[in-house]
Amino acid sequence: MGIQDYFLDGNTSQGYLTLVRHVVVGCDNVYIIKGSISKEKTKLFKEISELFEKDNYLVQWLHNPSDEAELDGIIIPEKSIAVIDGSSRNGIEANYGLFSKDRFDLDEVISKEQLYDHKKTIIGLQNEYEIMHKQAYQQFNKGREIHEQKEKLYIAAMDFEKANKVTEDLIKTIFVDISVKVEKPIIAQLFFGASTPNGAVNYIENITSEIKKRYIIKGRSGCGKSTVMRKVAKYAENIGLAVQYFPCGLDPDSLDMIIIPTLSVAIIDGTAPHVIDPTRHTDQVVDMFELCMDKTVETKYDKEFEQLHSNYRDEVRTGTNFLQEAKKARNSLEEYYQEAVNVIALKEKFNEIIAVLTKELR
Repeated sequence: MGIQDYFLDGNTSQGYLTLVRHVVVGCDNVYIIKGSISKEKTKLFKEISELFEKDNYLVQWLHNPSDEAELDGIIIPEKSIAVIDGSSRNGIEANYGLFSKDRFDLDEVISKEQLYDHKKTIIGLQNEYEIMHKQAYQQFNKGREIHEQKEKLYIAAMDFEKANKVTEDLIKTIFVDISVKVEKPIIAQLFFGASTPNGAVNYIENITSEIKKRYIIKGRSGCGKSTVMRKVAKYAENIGLAVQYFPCGLDPDSLDMIIIPTLSVAIIDGTAPHVIDPTRHTDQVVDMFELCMDKTVETKYDKEFEQLHSNYRDEVRTGTNFLQEAKKARNSLEEYYQEAVNVIALKEKFNEIIAVLTKELR
């Protein structure tokens, strides 16, 4: 069935945010893979993924927001299995370790003596990695504050009665002639995008590739895109449907997408930094600016918007630069860890883990 791409964690304006709790709650069989060697963990996750792909299972890849080429884990929804990186950042072992089916530690194949020779350098790089991330989050928070200034100007131009009417019409359209056998109202959360060292990265097209109907919400800051999604999602939950929520990677208090799997419907925020335009004949644009706003707001505050946009872009760019510096520190750390790996023991550990997961296919 292929692969779907997500982020489990995010580099956000609120700091490092993980949605690992939702994975633990949603999956019956959670396996934790600990260890300092991220690249080796990624290889392992891909080997496990291939194991299930060969049996035609859908596998969800959870990318690392600080290096999207690496994985933080995988999920096999049909088997209710999750294999998750047990790093301290996501807190899975500390907070949910008792709910895991098994735990494995790749650090067992690393020579501690060899690492000790580089102790000061390694600790220094670890500190640099954390400091660079904290500085990135500070910049992203400044960007969010600038975004909120734009929202205030646009909100003043909103016609909320028209916005409510748009939502009501959308609900009537989506849920017409729906006969629901009440499902377990699953509330799943993952990120479809994240702030990475390469800038904003999203997997919207991949995630929605099999979705039959996509409503693309356009509009300016503060025009109610997230509110529309929440109201539609709540309606779906109230009639017993499962809903998948996708918080904004910069401001997780805001929603950027919902999916109602049973109806094969997605509602997507199609504005920057993840501009989505209709590419399928079934796509439908809902333009909140055109439908619900006094358009003179843009001429009235033309200079203010231009300055705010420039300031926002500068803060996000600076934050991204800090993520790039953090990635450099992490890559240097990986070299020390990799040099200390016992390759034969690592292969044996991989085989041990693969054997355990193979049993899940029976």
